[in-house]
Amino acid sequence: MRWSLIAVVLLFAASAPAQTLEPVSPYPEPPPSRAYQLRLELDLPIVLIAGATASGFFFLDEAPGVHCVPNCDRSQVNALDRPAAGLHDPKWSTIGNVATAATMLVPAVVLVVDQGLRDGLNDELVIAESALVSSALQVLTSFSVARPRPRVYGSESSLESRSDANAARSFYSGHVANTVAISVATLRTYQRLRKPVLGWTLFGVGMAGSAFVGVTRVVAGSHFPTDVLAGAAVGAGLGLALPALHDSPVRMVPYASRENTGLMFAGALP
Repeated sequence: MRWSLIAVVLLFAASAPAQTLEPVSPYPEPPPSRAYQLRLELDLPIVLIAGATASGFFFLDEAPGVHCVPNCDRSQVNALDRPAAGLHDPKWSTIGNVATAATMLVPAVVLVVDQGLRDGLNDELVIAESALVSSALQVLTSFSVARPRPRVYGSESSLESRSDANAARSFYSGHVANTVAISVATLRTYQRLRKPVLGWTLFGVGMAGSAFVGVTRVVAGSHFPTDVLAGAAVGAGLGLALPALHDSPVRMVPYASRENTGLMFAGALP
C-alpha cells in the first residue's frame, strides 16, 4: 500500500505541467502598512464569545470554593509544586498586577507610535484577541479543574480568602498566559510587517516581563509553578493561532517590464 501510494505521487508529479518562472522585479516590495485584514464575520464572534466567557471570572462567585479548608494537606500536592504550597504575600500580588499591565501595554504603545493610530489599532485588535481568548479558556479551565491556590495550604491569609470561589481557581495562570500571548502575537505581527528586529526586541521584553509575572504569581500564593508553565504554553499557542486566522491585507507591489513600470495590487478576496 505504501509503495503504491508513492508511485501514484511520482506519476502525478511527472505528469504535472512545468511551471513558468515569473520574472523577478528589480524593486524591493514595500512593507505592508498593516499586518492583518480584519473581517466582521470573524473578529466580532471572537470578541463576543471570548469576552462573554472571560467575564464569568467577575460574577460567578456562587461557584464552589475549596472544600478542604481550613485543613488542606500539603502532602497531597505534587513534589514540584509542594514548596509553593502555603505561600501568601499580597504585596507581590500587587507587583504582579502592575507588571502584567505594563507587559501588555508596551506593545500597544509601540504599535501605535510605529504604524500610526489607524493601522496600529487594526493590528492591536488581533493581538488583543489572543489575550481575550486566553482569558476565556482560563476561566473555563479553572472552573472545571477547581485546583486550590497555594495560599489555602497555609494560615497566613484569612479563612474567607482561602474558602471562596476564587481560591479554587489556580490552574492555569491567566496573567502569564495573557502576557505570553501578546508577546508572541506581537512578534508575529512585526514579522508580517517585515520588521523582525523590532519584533524580536518586543518579544524579548515581553518574555522577560512574563517570566517576572510568573515569579510574582507564585510568591504571592496565587499559582503553583505548573500553573505558570501551563499558562505560558497556552499563551504561546494562542499567540501563534490568532494571527494565523487573519489574512494579510491587500498590498501594492512594484513591477517592471520591457514596456513599462508601475504598481500592482496583490492580495486575496475573503
